[in-house]
Amino acid sequence: MSNFTSIRYRGPQALGLMQLRESPQYPRIPAEQRHALVEAALDDGRALADRTRARWGRDPTAIAMGCGVPVIESGDDAGFGSVTVYAGYTTQKPAITLYLPAIARLDRLIATRGAHIDLGVAKTAPIFVAHELYHHFDCTRHGTPLSRRHQVRVFGIGPWTWTVGIAGLAEIAAGAYAQRLLGLCFHPKLLDILVTGDEAR
Repeated sequence: MSNFTSIRYRGPQALGLMQLRESPQYPRIPAEQRHALVEAALDDGRALADRTRARWGRDPTAIAMGCGVPVIESGDDAGFGSVTVYAGYTTQKPAITLYLPAIARLDRLIATRGAHIDLGVAKTAPIFVAHELYHHFDCTRHGTPLSRRHQVRVFGIGPWTWTVGIAGLAEIAAGAYAQRLLGLCFHPKLLDILVTGDEAR
């Protein structure tokens, strides 16, 4: 079994831990809390997806339309350096933007390797719409957004302590949301592994 296949079958918890390691705050998170934080993020994404499906169904574009969130298709390449950007969500005037050139490259890659890794999808745009829908609902629901619910200490002076939220948790949750909403057999973090070849890490 390849490393890629092994990571896939270890499931969302393993992929979530990979994402958490990419967070700038990761070194400050106590080791004994990391698994629980990932599980909390996965649970949040799944629960929000269940509520979404109960109200609007499973079609991400139709859900966005029902929520008044336009889905904009852009021909721009929003990536920078080695970072590829497939989609984005803006909060001031809620909208989801899909960057079609990057998505088309990913779809071609899946078409050539999909049978080998068995992703079960041919087109990825709905995954990215679903992912960004999580961010919309996370930002607009009552209560504190997920990334700010869990804080890590940056430094302290006497009684004063500076803490920051863990932004990576929202990304983990957004992937779990997309997986549950669309009924995917994988957490979308797997797509990053497909593109970058990071399965060897």
